[in-house]
Amino acid sequence: MNPEKIEEILAREEIQTAALWKRVVAHIIDDLLVSMVIIGMYWESITQNVGDPEVVLNAISSSWLILYVVRIVYHWLFVRYYGATIGKIVVKIKVIETELLDNPNIRQAFVRSLFRALSEFLMYLPFLSVLMNSLQLGLHDRVANTIVVELKSYNV
Repeated sequence: MNPEKIEEILAREEIQTAALWKRVVAHIIDDLLVSMVIIGMYWESITQNVGDPEVVLNAISSSWLILYVVRIVYHWLFVRYYGATIGKIVVKIKVIETELLDNPNIRQAFVRSLFRALSEFLMYLPFLSVLMNSLQLGLHDRVANTIVVELKSYNV
């Protein structure tokens, strides 16, 4: 779907794209959570070799593949079932697919998660595309036909 059409739909539905600062904060929270999971997975090795920093660093640095698998699965499942990761929930933003304005389907969530991890692997350079378009779509959003939006607050 072209950006003008997406902007038109968002305006009609009174949906705003997520503020960049919220996306950054959500990203930091999610990275900290995933890092804690990885450290937890290697905790025994870390504590057994606490006197030998080289062994600890080798154990952690050799786990890069596991780190990316955990990140992909974390983002995939949370975005698919909740429309947001824990970081996004904290800052009140959500990922929606651009056609039905609902949570991404399982394929979209997986593709988004995979390309998001690829962007991280490529030193975050593909994330710069967020700054270069009015909808703040990253490569992962473009490929998966998703967009990150503000959650509506309702006065009850």
